[in-house]
Amino acid sequence: MGMPPKDIKPYDLWEQITALPRPHRVVPFPRFNEDGESLGDIAMVVLTQEEVTAANISAEKYVRKTFKDNVGEIPMVNEKSEGYANLFSSRASTEILFRACRKVDDVEKAFFPSREAIGQRLTTDEVAVLMNHYMRVQSELGPIVSNMSQEEMDAWVEMLAEGGNAYPLDLLSSVQLTTLLVYMASQLHASRKANSSPGTQPENGITTV
Repeated sequence: MGMPPKDIKPYDLWEQITALPRPHRVVPFPRFNEDGESLGDIAMVVLTQEEVTAANISAEKYVRKTFKDNVGEIPMVNEKSEGYANLFSSRASTEILFRACRKVDDVEKAFFPSREAIGQRLTTDEVAVLMNHYMRVQSELGPIVSNMSQEEMDAWVEMLAEGGNAYPLDLLSSVQLTTLLVYMASQLHASRKANSSPGTQPENGITTV
């Protein structure tokens, strides 16, 4: 990644980073023709925390309505059955994929026409494969601290922290917040290790380990 640019003010750099397109990766659609070739590709984007929350809320509403319409009542929290949990997990996957799967030629557009299309047209295995793709993309395109040296990390932390103080954190995506958090946690951990050692005697007289 390299050191942060010196010709950009911290606030301006922070604003530019938050304006960058979300990371995505093109993955094969898990259905194949007679020759064993994928029928097409999907652009898989990393969802924001707000989108994941919306997906969970939507899944919960769907499950509650389904139980009410077909069972006649909604299970209490301490009564939720395995069927309720399975239905929620299945619908949550649908909600995630509906938001994360985009068209390759335009990642701003959803790949699937609707949530219902996912449930009606895809098999359970195909949904599972796509969810595995999403989890891998989220993991690999998320925090980038592992690719940075300590010097680079310290420089970015200092600059981004200064810029972040002047920019609302609630406007950041989950990936951006996670990346900054990892930076800060790494720096804090390194600082604590540098300032303490096994058997040191602090002012309160208690030996630290």
